[in-house]
Amino acid sequence: MNRLISSHKWILSLAFIGFGLAAHAQALTPEDDGIVPREGDLGLHYQNSRVIPYPFLRQDDIFWSTRHWERIDVREKINHPLYYPIQPLPDRKSLFSALIDGIVEEGQITEVFRDDKFTLPLSPSEIEQSVFKINAITDPDNPMDTLTTDTLQIKSNSVVYWQIKSDWYFDKQRGEMKNRIIGIAPVVRDLENESVTYPLFWIWFPDARQVLATHVAYNPYNNQQRLTFDQIFHLRMFNSVIYKEDNTYDRTVADYKRASAMDQLLEAQRIKERLRNYEHDLWEF
Repeated sequence: MNRLISSHKWILSLAFIGFGLAAHAQALTPEDDGIVPREGDLGLHYQNSRVIPYPFLRQDDIFWSTRHWERIDVREKINHPLYYPIQPLPDRKSLFSALIDGIVEEGQITEVFRDDKFTLPLSPSEIEQSVFKINAITDPDNPMDTLTTDTLQIKSNSVVYWQIKSDWYFDKQRGEMKNRIIGIAPVVRDLENESVTYPLFWIWFPDARQVLATHVAYNPYNNQQRLTFDQIFHLRMFNSVIYKEDNTYDRTVADYKRASAMDQLLEAQRIKERLRNYEHDLWEF
């Protein structure tokens, strides 16, 4: 009799557990396009991510620093996560699309400038005008008569490079060499002459971190562990070439290495090696 009562209790316990699991089951819809809901408390992590603030840094703690300007070629395979997809997908955008939407549509990025010294600010309307170009087609017989207009738009596939401006510094309080990105700029092809490239604008990087932290890039090794653009830049998971180092003459590498592009690449590598050797020389055992 006792065994029978115990078995009934066990069955009732399993039933209650089953009802509890059913009550807390995930409600998926076709819009989720996956096995985890995209919205609500159980949504994707990166959608609710927040920017990790920079650690407090005193001027007296900076033992040494230097400034670099780097070029990230999106045609290299390691840099493809910063370039694709060309057309936005439901779960991710390219870096260019994320930043343009953050400036023009969402208004989350406001610190946008013409130059890398951040002295000439740009308004969202000016940025939109630089992205969309309207060409007027006139009548050959009457140049003053406009027949129609053609709208050209700079898209993700127009980006050739990303330029970043960053400071390397040795923090004696923490005993480590660190890098902090200051600015970022897309270098695009001219819509009317593809042989011409130019930086579209410069963004004050700290102002764009929230947008970068809520957009992810594709991870070819694990689709579940995607990194946000903010993580990619702070972990420096890209390949770049230094095209300028802070110097007395304010000149680029191409200004004093004019013989060939190979000489410029070797000079960029020499600057990297000098930075690495400097950090190693600071340690004493």
